[in-house]
Amino acid sequence: MDANGVVLDYSARMDVQLIALIGLILAVLIVGVRANRHQWPGHPGWQYQRVISFVFGGLLFLIPGLIGLDLRRSHGWFQGVQWVDAPVWPQVALGFGLLLLGVYWARRVPPRPTTR
Repeated sequence: MDANGVVLDYSARMDVQLIALIGLILAVLIVGVRANRHQWPGHPGWQYQRVISFVFGGLLFLIPGLIGLDLRRSHGWFQGVQWVDAPVWPQVALGFGLLLLGVYWARRVPPRPTTR
């Protein structure tokens, strides 16, 4: 209990998960930096990353919005969300807009050069 009489729920498992998450993030960053260093010239990697990010973000808002999962009060990954009776139209519009932007940028990515 703290000074206000609130029971504190402390879990040592959370510390292990946080340390593992930080380690995973650092490993991905190191691998990404090393892989990018060996990237061949003319390969538009940042353009692919932008397309994937916008398509993922669009799907993240579009699908829950269509099935009635309101993300306005969410924190973390789908914690604190509420089910509603109808689709959440602002969320659907945002997801659809991000998807359209991702598709627009995907069509503008130059094709990879073919070697023969």
